[in-house]
Parts: sequence; C-alpha cells; structure tokens
Amino acid sequence: MLALVVASPQAPGGDGKAPLVIDGLRLINGTQIYCKSIGTGIPLLIVHGGPGLDHSYFLPQMTQLADTYELIFFDQRGCGQSSVHVDSAAMTVDAMVEDIDKVRDAYNLNTVNLMGHSWGGLLAMLYAIKHGDRLNSLILVNSTPPTSALRDSSIRIMAGRTTPADSAQEASVIQTAEFKRREPSAVREYFRLMFRGMFHDPHDEEGLTLTFRPDYAERSALLKYLARDTTLRRYDLLSQLESVSCPVLIIGGDSDLVPPASNEAIHRHISGSQLVIMKNCGHFPFIETPAQFFPAVRTFLQKVQDR
Repeated sequence: MLALVVASPQAPGGDGKAPLVIDGLRLINGTQIYCKSIGTGIPLLIVHGGPGLDHSYFLPQMTQLADTYELIFFDQRGCGQSSVHVDSAAMTVDAMVEDIDKVRDAYNLNTVNLMGHSWGGLLAMLYAIKHGDRLNSLILVNSTPPTSALRDSSIRIMAGRTTPADSAQEASVIQTAEFKRREPSAVREYFRLMFRGMFHDPHDEEGLTLTFRPDYAERSALLKYLARDTTLRRYDLLSQLESVSCPVLIIGGDSDLVPPASNEAIHRHISGSQLVIMKNCGHFPFIETPAQFFPAVRTFLQKVQDR
C-alpha cells in the first residue's frame, strides 16, 4: 500500500513550476520500500549507489529532468526511509535486483527506462541481464565495474587519492563517541571526507546531499549481511552483457575512480551502446558537470522515444 504525500520539491522544473512529488512506502518483495516520484512524463527509474546510501544524494540536481520525465526513486532494502526490519537472509544482491523489478511493476510499467549510478549501475546491469525484455533503455552512470577485478582496481585508485590530511580527519571522526554511536551528523562528516576524493574538484563535494537517519547503526549492521553474499566476491558479467539488446548509454568521468577500462569493457560487450566520458568530472556528473550530463541524458532518451 502506498502512503501518498504531495510535497514541494527541492528545485523547480524547467518551466519554473514546482513538479509534482509523490512519496511513501510500498510493500515490495516482502519488505516496505520507500518510493518517490518527481515530475510527470516518460518514466525514468533511478537506482542509487552505496550500498547503504539512499536516493537523496541525487537531489536537488536530478530534478532538472522532472520537466519532461517522471523520475522514480526508491531507497534500497534496509536503506534510507525503507524499513530496517528485513530478514537478514533476504539481504542479497538477487533480492535487490528483484526489488527493481517489483518497483517497476508497482508503478504499472510494462517496460521502463532504467538509470543506475555507481553500485546502482551494477544492480542495473544485473537487472538488464535477467530482465532485459522489461527495459526500454539502460543508462549506466559511473557504474561499479562489470568484473570484480576492475572493481578492486577502483578501490585501489580511491585509496590512492585519499590525502594524508583527509586520512587524519577520517581517523579523528571515527574515534569520536558520536561516530561510534553512528549519530547522523558524525556519519555524514565521515562520508563527506571519504567522497571528497571522488570529485575532480574536491570543492564540488559541497553540492552532495547526504542524509542519514538516527537508526543508521541498525541499518549498517543489516548491510553486513549483504557483504556475505558470495556473488560480490568474484564476478564477471561481461559475457552476459552481450545479451543486452535495449539502447544503452554509458557515462563516465575522466577523473573518476572507475578506470576507463571498465566503461570501455561494458561498451565493447553491449552491441550498439554509446559511451560518453565527461571532461573534468569525477564520480558525480550530475553535480560536477551538469552542462554535459543532462543534455547527454536528454538526447539519448529522446532518441529512444523516437525509435
């Protein structure tokens, strides 16, 4: 059952008017999932990164698309405003992929345009492999790599970008009583320090919205069960990606922690896919390079619609 709430958006649509916002909880795949739609028009289902974040970091920037598209966001199981009461055995990658499909179905969409960012990109690729017939198009934005080897390379790149000053600040935050209690303000400060190295210009981190709830400690403990999913340890999706037949847009940043080989590998294995690398851009192109990002998305989706 959806609890409907109509609220003011964080930013107006392209016509200067406030887009319609509807949010609430839906029973999805055995748990209460928080869903939010912004705007009206062609549906675009957007999957956030993490694991452990929620949809809020897309806002307000992504509302630039709400003048033309109905943006459908949801908080992954156990995350954000979704229920924390999840069976630990159901904290799996497969369950999260099925959540995407159940959200699609809950909005009465036979097929959908799907966008996944970072970790959400990995889930979106798995969805396309399993449910490709339910996709109009797929947009991968700075996606977690399609192989565990490339993912591990990204982790090393990220570690190499952490400055001594940032490391010292992170260590200082971790030692505080507030962080040990997982108080939202301390958790937010820690993640801001961690994400700083993911931006081409570290000052752009100031545009990143990070929201953590008072029960984050309980949610963090729940996510540890996801880490036990063996499918995350060693994987290689490249051969399976060759089955994806819908239009695909792959977006990366020339300063991203995801190595160029990752986006290029996805591009090679999905016939007809389009690869766009944003200049002077790290991991969050909708914040760092909106003048490149939003026209690329609009042009791609318009071509999909005109097919």
